[in-house]
Amino acid sequence: MDIDAPPDAAAEIITPLELPEFSAGFPLPFRVLFLVGLALLLWAVNLHVLHLLGLDSSWILDIRDSDDTANTPPPAAGRPPSAKLYGPVYRLFLAYAAWCLAGWGAFRSLTGDNTERMEAWRGLVGVIMLAPLAAALLPWRGIGARERRAFRKSVHRIFVPPPNTPIFFADVILADILTSFAKVLGDLYVSASQIIFGGITHGRVAPHGVSKWITLAMVGLPYLLRFRQCMLEFYHSGWQSKRPLANALKYASAFPVILLSAAQKDVVKEVAAAKGVTPAELNTTPTRWFGEHPVFRLWLLAVVVNSMFSFYWDVEMDWGLSLCELETWIPSQADNTSGHLTPSARSQSPPQGLFARLRRTLGRGDTAHQRSPNPHHHSLNDVSASTKPALWGLRQTLLLPDPIVYYLFTLLDLVLRFTWSLDLSTHLHTISKIESGVFFMEALELVRRWMWVFIRVEWEAVKMGELARFRTGRERTAVLWADKGGDDDDN
Repeated sequence: MDIDAPPDAAAEIITPLELPEFSAGFPLPFRVLFLVGLALLLWAVNLHVLHLLGLDSSWILDIRDSDDTANTPPPAAGRPPSAKLYGPVYRLFLAYAAWCLAGWGAFRSLTGDNTERMEAWRGLVGVIMLAPLAAALLPWRGIGARERRAFRKSVHRIFVPPPNTPIFFADVILADILTSFAKVLGDLYVSASQIIFGGITHGRVAPHGVSKWITLAMVGLPYLLRFRQCMLEFYHSGWQSKRPLANALKYASAFPVILLSAAQKDVVKEVAAAKGVTPAELNTTPTRWFGEHPVFRLWLLAVVVNSMFSFYWDVEMDWGLSLCELETWIPSQADNTSGHLTPSARSQSPPQGLFARLRRTLGRGDTAHQRSPNPHHHSLNDVSASTKPALWGLRQTLLLPDPIVYYLFTLLDLVLRFTWSLDLSTHLHTISKIESGVFFMEALELVRRWMWVFIRVEWEAVKMGELARFRTGRERTAVLWADKGGDDDDN
């Protein structure tokens, strides 16, 4: 059965069936709710840890209490202090988790594993899902009022961006988090259709008619939104900066993965006919049919391109590291004086290899941000000018406590980038037995995004702190704000 498309009510009669244990105990709508709660908790941890590191997350993310969207620095009273950002998010998570757990417990107590009762009580699942959505989108006083208001404003700017206003860094972070929710959005549509039309006891079902295309649109929507953000940044640069254009191509590389995966479901009939079996029989064969059609080879190529492009951008552009540079692994003659890499020599003379030239071409010309000094204190307002040598493949300024974190996150990012591209490939999820594996991959992608946020925000703080070393007072604030306005949406 397919994980992406809801049942076509006009095409089939909903009849209860025996569900796998995972689907019976943890239906798809509750999995969607769980993943949303996990993301909420991880975001609270992001804000909490960044504050403990001494970073002013409110300033870096450009979070404002006012409705002003002009490219001017907000006064101190116009933005919440970083110390008060994570507490309300924790409280929102606790309220959300209590609601969802109570709803899941009530549903289980009323239905058990009886599929007929699950169909009869599917309206309760709809209420459980609608309540948090209404709480987030409707203005009302209560838990996390400021955070919910900021979320609504950010979502509005992402979907309807002001054409002549620089993109807020917080909007970029939220839009990137939404790309990690691409599959969850598809599951959300599946869940809504099953609640409305019936079929919650069918787990994941095969696509029918327009439902297939709506599901694909939901999966591709976050990438389209980030693509548009990048093109807006390209427009703001006077069509000159290559960096946002290359970033837009990175997000566009996800579309072939999604579309080619969907196309493989259409050619299954062709392969089945050539083998003299029905599509259902073909899907039950141990060897399946993947790899027996050119579409599969195109899809595999698309997965590799998207995964490697995204991984390179994460490490080199979003995190400011040099672990993907060829010169890091194979030092040039100028960098190697005794048979090994000399970090200080590398920092004094920029590398000249292919990847280094590509990085400089896509960069903003602010080479000081690529190799900046190491601070004594983890603070935006106290960045030292000392010249401590950079560790292998890293920057000289590292605000996270232990350099091993950067190596570990890079390795995990590489692995999880490939698993996420596979998760976007819906034809691999056509067996109900692996629904638990698909759910696990969706959760892992949220964890990967959680790791990504730490270093992405830390790297932004490094760049802002680098400018702070050279300017003080009002001049410093003005220059920092101008730099933020044009460069924040480059991940």
